Amino acid sequence: MQNSEALALSAALLAAAGELTQRIDEGVRARGFDGVRPAHGFVFVRLSFGDATATDVAAHLGVTKQAASQLVDELVRKGYVERRPHP
Repeated sequence: MQNSEALALSAALLAAAGELTQRIDEGVRARGFDGVRPAHGFVFVRLSFGDATATDVAAHLGVTKQAASQLVDELVRKGYVERRPHP
């Protein structure tokens, strides 16, 4: 694959990902889930596998533990998740 083809493919994939993200966001809002951002969706994906620590969420998202904790804190404030003591 030539560089120009790779660049065109990358641009097309980014455009498709942006469109998909927008449609998911619209669907989430239409169902009454206000204030949920795309980054929160990645937290929900990780939690769909079971309980997770902030460190687990951070590893899944590829962010710092502090950044993951901020996302989780937002979801706690909105009532979408709850924190529990880690055994």
